[in-house]
Amino acid sequence: MIRAGDVMQASVLTVSPGMSLTELEDFLVSKRITGAPVVERGVLIGIVSRSDIVRLLSLERSLSGLIAEGLESPETAGTNPVRLPEPLTRALTGRTVRDAMVVELVTVSPDTAVTEVARLLVARHIHRVLVTEGETVRGVISTLDLVRLVAEDRLREA
Repeated sequence: MIRAGDVMQASVLTVSPGMSLTELEDFLVSKRITGAPVVERGVLIGIVSRSDIVRLLSLERSLSGLIAEGLESPETAGTNPVRLPEPLTRALTGRTVRDAMVVELVTVSPDTAVTEVARLLVARHIHRVLVTEGETVRGVISTLDLVRLVAEDRLREA
């Protein structure tokens, strides 16, 4: 049986929770990846992906639109540019990885069967699962890693 430890990418690139989302995007592009575990002082605390950034920014736009609508009266709607309150403006800028990361982690052990890993990815609608021992990241398995197994016809060996 093929196990998570057999197919995981052991070289895992991680990011810190204080990294700005601009720095994160540059990092993801330069490393040609779409997400990374978030580690603070050697402890896994979350995971962040481009989808999480988009979700955060979409939510903020929706909220700012609702607040702006609430500040306009029907008589002045669309006639004056709405200025959002300063605290809200500050809240919408300067975002960090901590703001976008997902803290509900989906992890497996190195001994988990790769078929179970595939089931988790499908059931949770996610593209990567972290392979951990305790709070330490040992590797990552992406949907591409599982497609590679199929393409190389390695699943028959299991």
